Amino acid sequence: MARKVEVVICGKVITLKSNEEEAHLQRIARYIDQKMAELTEVNTTASIDERVRTLLIALNISDDYFKAADRLARMDVEQEKYISEIGRMQQENMLLKEKFHALEAEHARLQAEHDEYVEVFDSVKQSENVISMSRNDQRKAGFR
Repeated sequence: MARKVEVVICGKVITLKSNEEEAHLQRIARYIDQKMAELTEVNTTASIDERVRTLLIALNISDDYFKAADRLARMDVEQEKYISEIGRMQQENMLLKEKFHALEAEHARLQAEHDEYVEVFDSVKQSENVISMSRNDQRKAGFR
């Protein structure tokens, strides 16, 4: 539903009829008022034709618009690069996780192998200790 909103541009109250929020319309009015004030500061001759002044303001606003559109387009390209980089990094992360899990499995296998060797070594060491015992010590220890 269209509503009436009063805005001030160049000291003149203008009534707008719009479906837009009042705050949005006030913001636009302030922007146009600012552009008109900038033109007045640059142009010291007060005799500037109303149509030329309107055209200059339109050119200034169009310049702002195209600069913003160009910036948005550059940001879109940059965003696509970031999205692509994120995809590449996610893929790399997945590969690294797979490699990590493979290394964990290899570590567990090597740890089990190590534990087995330690067990065999301890067994051999114990046998060597028994062999190196004198016969008398072996009998006392229960070996025959």
